[in-house]
Amino acid sequence: MIRIVFIMLMLAAVIGFSRAHAASANQQALSVEVFTTADREVQWELEAETKAADQNIDLQVYKLDGIQLFETQLSNNLPTNPDQSKQIALQRIQQLDKRAMAAVQNAAVGLAKAMQYGVDRYPAIVFDGKAVVYGMTDLSIALDHYRTWQAGGRP
Repeated sequence: MIRIVFIMLMLAAVIGFSRAHAASANQQALSVEVFTTADREVQWELEAETKAADQNIDLQVYKLDGIQLFETQLSNNLPTNPDQSKQIALQRIQQLDKRAMAAVQNAAVGLAKAMQYGVDRYPAIVFDGKAVVYGMTDLSIALDHYRTWQAGGRP
C-alpha cells in the first residue's frame, strides 16, 4: 500500500516538474540545481534566495533522501498485523500536511532529475543542465568553478 502511494506521489512530482520546467525555460537566469541529503546542508542555503535573485540565478535544492525519510515516518511503530498496519498507514497519509507533501515531491523530482542528468553521487551541483560539480556544498565556490570552466579555464 505504501508503495502505491509512493508511486502516485512520484508521478505527481514528475508532472509538477515538467510544468515548472516549461515555465522556467522562458527565463534567462542561470539554472542551478543542488542534489544533496538532509545531513549534507548546502552552504549559502540560508541566504540562497536573496543571493540567487541578486545574481539572476534560478536555484533549486533537492533533498534526495526525502522519500526515504517519508517512508520511515509512515512505517514507524506499525503493528505486525497487515490490516492494522494498512489502516494506520492510510490514516497517516491522510493527515500529511503541505510541508511533508512538498518534501516528498521535492525528493521525487530531485531523483528524476538526477537520473535525467546522470548524476551518480552527491552532493552534486548542476549548472544549466550541462555541467556538474561533485562533492561541494559551498555554492559560491561551485559557481566560481563553473564560471571558470565556462570561460575556458580550469577550475
